[in-house]
Amino acid sequence: MSIRFYLRKKFYQLLFTIILIGIIVAFSASLHTSKDELFHSVLEQIKIFGHNFLHLNEMTIQVGISSTEAPLWGYLKQPYVYSFIILSTSFICIFTLGILFSYGTYLLSPQMRKVVKECLFLLQSIPDVMFIFAVQLFIIWLYKKTNILIVDPVAGFENIYVLPILVVSVLPGIMLFQMTFLAIEEESKKTYVEFAKAKGLSNGWILLRHILRNVVVTLFSNSHFLFWILISNLLVVELLFNIHGYFKLLYTVSNTPDVFFVCLIVLFLPFFFIEAVFNLVAIKVTGKEQSQ
Repeated sequence: MSIRFYLRKKFYQLLFTIILIGIIVAFSASLHTSKDELFHSVLEQIKIFGHNFLHLNEMTIQVGISSTEAPLWGYLKQPYVYSFIILSTSFICIFTLGILFSYGTYLLSPQMRKVVKECLFLLQSIPDVMFIFAVQLFIIWLYKKTNILIVDPVAGFENIYVLPILVVSVLPGIMLFQMTFLAIEEESKKTYVEFAKAKGLSNGWILLRHILRNVVVTLFSNSHFLFWILISNLLVVELLFNIHGYFKLLYTVSNTPDVFFVCLIVLFLPFFFIEAVFNLVAIKVTGKEQSQ
């Protein structure tokens, strides 16, 4: 696949996604109208979205009890940067540790591999909400017993990072490890691996020099799955940790359709471009776009 064709395809995907988000938000905002006026109301909302999208610098948002108007971008910056730091740090952590942990597990004996996979499968079966709540209870219990607060279990009016990044990362990290290790096992059955072993190369060298290269390309091309899992986890984390992040902002502006639409687009765009770059790397390395 040529790079030009790929970029054109991603541009159309981006345009289609923005339009689809606008239609969904417009339809949701028009549900209070009668059936006869529904179509007209949706069109009016879409026109408003289009106009505001072309004049973003002029958009305002009502803040506080007195409903004081403030520039939208100034109000978005702090919660957006805060949530994006948590998401991006979590992604880097699970991607790096997932690959390293898969590498170490592959070098273990078959019996130890089985034990590791069963333990991680047990952890992954725990619901996200229960896991996050259990971590909070453990920190509070440890503080009561030792008078040592290792991290803040609730944000309040301050930004906390360590614990949200930890709980957002754990379950997606386990899933990434399983994906990586499965890909390594599948790759290790190919002919070139048998040929390398016949030449006397060690398993560690074959894994590091050849197998991981192909596995990482596959993971890059499917990175969008991890992004959406991380986003869904962060939504729960912001609620349980009382974090004043981007999803709490989305909830506060849900009654303002045009602002809500812009906030959704702002949330979507960075991850779309990151996923596009990762897939572009896969095309450059393999010469073809990976299946998604």
